Amino acid sequence: MVGGGLAYLQTGDMVRLDLNAGTLNALVSDAEWQARKDAWVAPVLENQTPWEEIYRSTVGQLAQGGCIELATKYQRVANKLPRDNH
Repeated sequence: MVGGGLAYLQTGDMVRLDLNAGTLNALVSDAEWQARKDAWVAPVLENQTPWEEIYRSTVGQLAQGGCIELATKYQRVANKLPRDNH
């Protein structure tokens, strides 16, 4: 099976890791994979601390750098020093 979907993996599933190609594939039939996708329900995430809520609401995906989204506009601040930089 090619594609994403770590949420559909189950304990005991076989996977194929190809380091040269940079892929990780579940060795599950297409019919079984589709059945898992159809049955999947997103978990309800409940924040237990204010910091957890802030993190979940402001930090982007790891594939895009895992940055606080608001902070990304300041990534190139070193190109121009602030007026009061002391």
